[in-house]
Amino acid sequence: MTVPFTPGLHEIAADTYAYLQPDGSWGFSNAGLVVADGEGLLVDTLFTVPQTRAMLDTMTRTLPRLAIRTLVNSHSDGDHWWGNQLLPDATILASEAAAAHMRGDRLHELFACPGAVPLPRVAEEMRRTFDFTGITPTPPTRTFGGELDVAVGGRTVRLIEVGPAHTVGDVLVHVPDVAVLFAGDILFIGGHPVVHSGPIAGWIAACDLILGLDVETIVPGHGPVVGKPEVRAFREYLERVRDHAVRAHRAGTPVLQAAREMDLDGFAHWDDPERLLLNIGAVYRELNGDGTPDEIELMDRLDQYAAPHPADTAPLAVDVAPRIVPRPASEIAALAGRLEGPAAQILAGGAGPLAGRPVLNVLATIGNHPDLLIALAPLLTQLAQGLLPPRERELAILRTAHRTGAAYEWHHHTRLGAAAGLTGSEIARVLDGPDDPGWHEADRALLRAVDELCDDHVLSPATRRELAVHHSTPRLLELLALVGAYALIAGILNTCEVPLDDWLTPSTQAGTTG
Repeated sequence: MTVPFTPGLHEIAADTYAYLQPDGSWGFSNAGLVVADGEGLLVDTLFTVPQTRAMLDTMTRTLPRLAIRTLVNSHSDGDHWWGNQLLPDATILASEAAAAHMRGDRLHELFACPGAVPLPRVAEEMRRTFDFTGITPTPPTRTFGGELDVAVGGRTVRLIEVGPAHTVGDVLVHVPDVAVLFAGDILFIGGHPVVHSGPIAGWIAACDLILGLDVETIVPGHGPVVGKPEVRAFREYLERVRDHAVRAHRAGTPVLQAAREMDLDGFAHWDDPERLLLNIGAVYRELNGDGTPDEIELMDRLDQYAAPHPADTAPLAVDVAPRIVPRPASEIAALAGRLEGPAAQILAGGAGPLAGRPVLNVLATIGNHPDLLIALAPLLTQLAQGLLPPRERELAILRTAHRTGAAYEWHHHTRLGAAAGLTGSEIARVLDGPDDPGWHEADRALLRAVDELCDDHVLSPATRRELAVHHSTPRLLELLALVGAYALIAGILNTCEVPLDDWLTPSTQAGTTG
């Protein structure tokens, strides 16, 4: 049967219901209800007390004589059990693995804290969306392993443990007499899933188990009610993630780059695409066998993955008409008379690796304010010929270009970085930042400094101490000025949509990725 993906309670088979929460994204999970002889078995509560209370009120209005005597938590994610306290008289069932995780869960306390809390952005968005106050964790009162049959009046509900997969203790809830399955988060529809524990092979095996069951109607943990064709498509997604991640890991590709390079044909329309980074990372973690990359660390990097990076935005830098038209090269060259030495050369026809090139579009754009260009040119010249070694200078500029989304800056400095001694693989790793294991400590400190300056405009004490091992005080000051200057230029480039210079196209760049 076709079940509309609309909020509330839907009868999906005789005395069998799904409670749906569009759009199925972070925190908007589904639940289920099986009824017989006035008794009810509830599959999952919801993320918060108010959400769960609203669901139970809806069920009471629809079925006023209902007594929910059994609650099954499909797994240990908070959006499937943090409302348990509203059913104090029910027997609460879960797998032993899930229950062990639930008994140690304190995440709701962080979510409910007033004021700022150091959480990833997606968690902060959930704090703004949901009311996490008043949660009293109520873990299962009965656990099992493997399979368990549960009586609901005269009906039998079959519980099947399939974790570890999405989490360590996932459970399917099968209602054989009406061919219905409540899949919990073993199935996401219309959005990318999250591999918390893995192994991903266990999740694929769980899909195979579903496909072998005598079921027609399947309620996912998130998304609309479906049938087996959607399970097959979901299984294909998991296989593609696994195969791509294994190849990328074998090639030494950083996890962020691997996620960006995955072929999403057929899945590009799915919501929450940032979760792909978590899923690639989960496969890497399984292959590494040492707990890396950590899931919380990856959560902190979801914004970085979701934001366009310079290699992605390069065509825009070439094709989009500039908002401020660069001045003719002859007019910029005429300003060189107001400067001396190398600063004059960059306006008259380039200097160093750019000698003989036409006036750069960035300079010609800033040249619409001649006095500003005359003031900036000596600073840029000083930074280009300063105390920082060329390789380290270009490494810092590339990371600044990436963090600020400055495609123009990125394309120019991949060329200059290669000339300064950065390898193609190093330039590719710039996108992955200081946590990539391939960096030496000096490079890691420098990249971390760029990130801290872009994020907080101040270096942490630990980063200052690490930089002091490798750089003198004048070089440290120059690094601070370098990042600030190129962030300033990035703002001009991005806002004015400065076109990439005709002689420099993305296809000519050494080391670009994407």
